[in-house]
Amino acid sequence: MTIGKVADVVGVGVETIRFYERRKLIEQPPRPREGGYRIYSDTTVKRLHFIRRAQELGFSLREIAELLALRDAESNQADASDVRQRAMAKLHDVDQKIDQLRRIRQGLAALVDCCPGQGPLQCCSIFDALEQNAGPTGGPIISEETDMQTIRLSIGGMHFGGCEEIVRHVLEQQTGVKGCSVSHESGEARVAVDESRISDEQLAEAVRGAGYSANIMNTTE
Repeated sequence: MTIGKVADVVGVGVETIRFYERRKLIEQPPRPREGGYRIYSDTTVKRLHFIRRAQELGFSLREIAELLALRDAESNQADASDVRQRAMAKLHDVDQKIDQLRRIRQGLAALVDCCPGQGPLQCCSIFDALEQNAGPTGGPIISEETDMQTIRLSIGGMHFGGCEEIVRHVLEQQTGVKGCSVSHESGEARVAVDESRISDEQLAEAVRGAGYSANIMNTTE
């Protein structure tokens, strides 16, 4: 097959095949003496399918080159255990990435839940939480696994904006609170917390201690 037909069969571009050739993942077929197009063998097509499938599974081109070297080895030194060890290492990498993505999702969900979605931008609780939790290296908002939960409180006695600041200050001082938003118009507070460090009733008691009524509405993970 010509390079164009191979590209169609494998599902890659012609330049991708040439890139694989430059990386020595596949051999470039010789040009016919009488002229015309280079012809790629079925073996090369199978090798290209191998490369694409390995990439889909997360293997880097360097790792794929090592796998191909094992496959091409003429000696009996390499066996299935070598390939299995490499696959297990890649599986471990994938598991770590999944855990990291889950922690990132928890952090984003907590920020979204604690934002009222209205009001002046300078009062946006998402900005506040990012400033409070961002590390010096710009790492994830939640750097370690926590049992994140958003607690909603119905608060009575808030009659103007200054009351929001008081309640917000009280809530943010509590251990385990990661961020919160308070609205005197709706009479509601949304508090993102680590539930292993503080309970919803403890939050309500803290608000009551500031002179406001507080009742637990519900919680969302």
